[in-house]
Amino acid sequence: MYGRTMLETFDRHWPPDVRVHFYAEAFDTGPLPSRVLVKDLLEAVPELVAFKARHRNHRRAHGEQRRPRMSLRVWPFRLKFRPRWGLGFRWDAVRFSHKSFALLHAAAHTDADVLIWVDSDTRFFADVTRATLESFAPPECFVGCLRRKRMWTETGFVAYNLRDPMTARFFDAYRKLYVDDELFAQREYHDAYLFDRVRERVEAQGARSHDIAQGAGDHARHVLVNSSLGGFMDHMKGNRKVEGASRDADRVPAG
Repeated sequence: MYGRTMLETFDRHWPPDVRVHFYAEAFDTGPLPSRVLVKDLLEAVPELVAFKARHRNHRRAHGEQRRPRMSLRVWPFRLKFRPRWGLGFRWDAVRFSHKSFALLHAAAHTDADVLIWVDSDTRFFADVTRATLESFAPPECFVGCLRRKRMWTETGFVAYNLRDPMTARFFDAYRKLYVDDELFAQREYHDAYLFDRVRERVEAQGARSHDIAQGAGDHARHVLVNSSLGGFMDHMKGNRKVEGASRDADRVPAG
């Protein structure tokens, strides 16, 4: 339901020469704008089907295996026992694999210069220009993203510069996490955590990334609506999907 809102408002406000690769899973989308290219995710990406089949009965891959652990923060010093480690969305690898494989497939099947991932629980309420969209992936950077200081990057909107050869390195390493099951060696298994680990890896090799939020993630958890993106779009995270919009309390002044 909210995916349709995203597509309809996209068609109303984005430049007419920008297309959407829309990944559905075995359901009839009904009539959509002509520049929306609908693909059945499970038919298009056999690697996703194989990943789900391998881990169908693995509780750890679904965020259902409790693995209590201790965590230590050196400064300020804090030792904390985490009894629910391993339970919940942060370890639901199968759930987030749909998003990751859709992104990988789109990157491998486009001739665009810039590829932008947008979560479907978004809506657009103002026009955005092509120049603005391209500014989110500067030529000297392989990716533009919404950084947060104390959390993983917000991956509801990410702009990949496909002209930069380091972007191919990123996607190669990101794909290996799933096809070779390397993600289970990480502390968490959701796409945003994995994005940061691979981003850091290619940055260590000389790649540069662009913070679309321009520091807003230092003080705001709902970073998208506190960034320049908030001038033309909204991201209805969590229960905001039911409410239909972000909340006034989500907008946090800097300082």
